[in-house]
Parts: sequence; structure tokens; C-alpha cells
Amino acid sequence: MVQLDVHVVEQDEVWEIDYWMHSWGDMGMIVSSLIKAWGLRLSASRGLWVEIPGRPVFGLSFCMERIARFLGLDWQRYQQDFASVEDLFEWIEEITINGEKVGVKSKGKLEMKMHNDRPMWVAFWSRGEDVAYAPSDEEKRKVFEQALDYFGKRKEFDDIMAQLAKERCAKAKFNGEKVMEWTGAYGKNLGELMKALKQDERVKNVNNLMAMEDEEVKAIVLEYHNRMSCRRTVV
Repeated sequence: MVQLDVHVVEQDEVWEIDYWMHSWGDMGMIVSSLIKAWGLRLSASRGLWVEIPGRPVFGLSFCMERIARFLGLDWQRYQQDFASVEDLFEWIEEITINGEKVGVKSKGKLEMKMHNDRPMWVAFWSRGEDVAYAPSDEEKRKVFEQALDYFGKRKEFDDIMAQLAKERCAKAKFNGEKVMEWTGAYGKNLGELMKALKQDERVKNVNNLMAMEDEEVKAIVLEYHNRMSCRRTVV
């Protein structure tokens, strides 16, 4: 009996990372687990990515060669193939973060019993010391900064953070609590008022909202509130 796994890859850019993640048994899963403690994520559909506040997934790269080199792995050695699982494990153990080899620390990996039905997974983590990964926040920040520069993502990150900051300011100017305070609306009436307001380009567009004074925002809210109140009174 032969098991044939079929992977549907809808984007060309994802093909390389998908192929790599599903090559050599549990290799991709092991590498992903090794780097997770530093805030790095590796998956077949997202490539190398990190979480940032307000943006659950911030992609760094789909290029496996660049990812491997960032992690301190010898890409030419990988391309030569491996004669044994032991050779592959030794290659994986070359992963280097912040200038130091990560090593294999098995604490929790086997105790949680996740994937313990996978011989390759168990064999790799059985090589490790009984010590948990515990990089500090400063170490994680340093790795993140290195990744931004290495993968050329600094401007994209700065732009996202600037936009998120703008959105936070806009939300402070216009939100349900303020609308309730200005109008006295609550419950279903508040919900209907907010729904109508969010269709108005003056408050829907973040840039427009940021350009207005609080009194201008309040005037728009009261305009809608009065109009909807009159409509309910007529009905």
C-alpha cells in the first residue's frame, strides 16, 4: 500500500515553501518548532512570519533559501541531500539565532505527547537536553529587528505601525461610547445609529476622521441621531 498526499498550492510564491515543508518527513515541523520560542513562525502557507500588535500575521519571506540562511543553515549542504536521518538532524542542529546555536532542548516537546506517534519527531527531540527554551523579550526583539533588515521589511513594518497608530487615534475620536455619551442612544437604537454612521465617508475614512476636530465629529453624530429620531417619531 502506498499513501499519496496531495497538496493544492493556489499561489505560485507559496510553492517553494510548501514543497520544502513537506520534504524529508517531519523536517519542516521540527524546524518550525525549534524557532518558535524566538517569536518566529514557519508554515507551508505563510512562509516565515511573525505576529505584531494589531496584525496577527506579518510575512517575512516565502523564499526557503533566504529563510535557511537567516537561520544559519548551510543551504548548499541541504541541496546535496542527506544520506541518513542522522545527517539531517545534524544539519537542523546548525540553526543559529543571535549568533548562538539554538541546540536541541526537549523539555515539553515529548511530555505534551503531541506528535509522539511520529518516530522522526520523537527521535529528534529525544536527542535534547531536559531544558526549556526561555529567550528574553529583549532577545526576541533583537531577532525581530534582524529579520526586518535581513528580509527588507523595515519600511513595510513602519508603514503598518503608522497606520495602526492612526487607526487607534481615529477610534478614540469615534466609538460607541462617545456616540452614546453624545446622543443618549443605547441598545438597538445605538446599534442602528453606529451602523448608519459607519457608512458615512466622513467618519468611515481614517484620514478624514483624523482631520476633524472632536466637535465636528460630534456634529455628524448628532446629525444622524436627529434624523433617525425624527424618522422613528413619524413612524
